[in-house]
Amino acid sequence: MANEYFKAVETPVSTRQEVHTLKTVNGSGLTFTLCDRTDTASKEANYFASFNLPHEAGQMVSGGTLARVKPELFQLNVDNIIISNIPKESYNDIIDGRSVTFNVPQYSGATSAGTISAKTIVSTTYTASLKKQENELLGTNVAFLFSDEINTPFSGTTQKQTFTKSGRTTWNPGPSYINRPAAVSYNELETEDINSDARPFSDVDLAVPVTESFPTLTNQGYNYDVPVGFVALDKGWLVLTHPSVVDNLPWDLGQELYTNAANPGGSITTDIYFSGDTTSSVQFVDIRIDFKTSVVALVFPKEFFFTTNPSWDLEKNYQEQQNGTFGYDAVAISEVGLFNQSEELIAIAKLDRPLEKQYNDLITFTLDINV
Repeated sequence: MANEYFKAVETPVSTRQEVHTLKTVNGSGLTFTLCDRTDTASKEANYFASFNLPHEAGQMVSGGTLARVKPELFQLNVDNIIISNIPKESYNDIIDGRSVTFNVPQYSGATSAGTISAKTIVSTTYTASLKKQENELLGTNVAFLFSDEINTPFSGTTQKQTFTKSGRTTWNPGPSYINRPAAVSYNELETEDINSDARPFSDVDLAVPVTESFPTLTNQGYNYDVPVGFVALDKGWLVLTHPSVVDNLPWDLGQELYTNAANPGGSITTDIYFSGDTTSSVQFVDIRIDFKTSVVALVFPKEFFFTTNPSWDLEKNYQEQQNGTFGYDAVAISEVGLFNQSEELIAIAKLDRPLEKQYNDLITFTLDINV
């Protein structure tokens, strides 16, 4: 036993834990940039392709399969978008797709009126309320943005009148974000559900104009929830698409990020921020994912009773072993190393004080590795 310094540990147990933290970003931490896909000479036009949005209108036509099956996605086929990036240091692994509350600066009253207010925009996912969603157009880890000031939630029936949404009057009912309703996709409706939302088509605020007969001749009302944008949850990007928001941002009342200078005339539409917390802010739940592996190391009697530490009398204790009297001096354990099968050191646990180990002692170490 004197020269054995390795021993197999008990079976490791690995767990995954989510840590949720409410975060707020505002002021110069939240900037706005206008992207115009028709301005092909600008670098901002490249963001359309980066977010998997059509970089030209003809890439998604109203008669196409995706537009007819999910016409709500056709409402993202716009020429102008506004993007806001949440700084990477403000979140960890991903943002909870149900939790975003985005106060977007807007002109009060008529466009260019010179005073500022805000539209409140919140996030959710389609069909079911989820932390994140995969989407045919946008890809993975997304959620969608909606605003009561543009369109309140669909309030009809779905799946052959199996489910009624009549109680849905707002996107943000409170008291918690988990009470927000999931958005309704057109493909959740059967023939019996068409036009079950009572609002007239003329009251629908569309991002992309379509006729009452779109996507089929029987559609004459509000049959799907129209998004005002979306969130790339693992990248920290907020993307506004609806013209009722995009065309009403008061660029001339903002400040340039790198100079803090005012922006008279609104000539600059890149990296503009607004100082009012109530008119420009985003609140969300940050999710940090911790992976923990717990390892139990058992040190039985007659194990690990020799040490090469020069302060320990090796000659004396070796003689005890030769004599068979086993009157060894105690050893002091100050750290435990974990090795892989190739005997490569992968982790060290350091004790806050040395632990004495006598020849016949039984010691248990429980080691937690967080990654």
